[in-house]
Amino acid sequence: MRDLSLHMLDIIGNSLSARASKIDVELSADPLIDRLSLIIRDNGKGMDATVVSRVTDPFYTTRTTRSVGLGIPLLKEQCELTGGSLSIRSQAGQGTELEAVLGLSNIDRLPLGSISETFTVLVLTDPSIDFTLIMRSPGKSFELDFAEVRNQLAGVALNEPIVMDWLSQIIDEQENIIFGGVLHEIIS
Repeated sequence: MRDLSLHMLDIIGNSLSARASKIDVELSADPLIDRLSLIIRDNGKGMDATVVSRVTDPFYTTRTTRSVGLGIPLLKEQCELTGGSLSIRSQAGQGTELEAVLGLSNIDRLPLGSISETFTVLVLTDPSIDFTLIMRSPGKSFELDFAEVRNQLAGVALNEPIVMDWLSQIIDEQENIIFGGVLHEIIS
């Protein structure tokens, strides 16, 4: 995958397949400790310890349409290439948390990509999912709670074009504020 947002889309796709109705996405960049972290938490069906232990194996998948699952193994490899790590915590019936840690300044770190495009695809896929997007860097943070936005819209769907444009614009704007000057690919 060419950027972190595509990995994010893949992992969230796993959450949706696990019938999650609430998915939290947290992106944090800290140049002081040279760390970029991505945490995705869901309230899906979760996994037992056996599945968790095998999920980073590219030749293991729960899908019936193909015999390999490359998303998580590729993300793990990307993390390790940058001096980071990948961890997964899950319990059957209680959801899953994936944490990907990458070396922020490492030359092998993938660029962030378009977070707004990722969430556009996700909202178009299922506008009823309660996403929360949190972006942080030193001294800056932003949180967008899609359930709260849905409540404020009082009956207007998140996938209405004008709402989608607003969501995309606010995410792009905040991404530049939060990560501008912190991530080399985002110029503030």
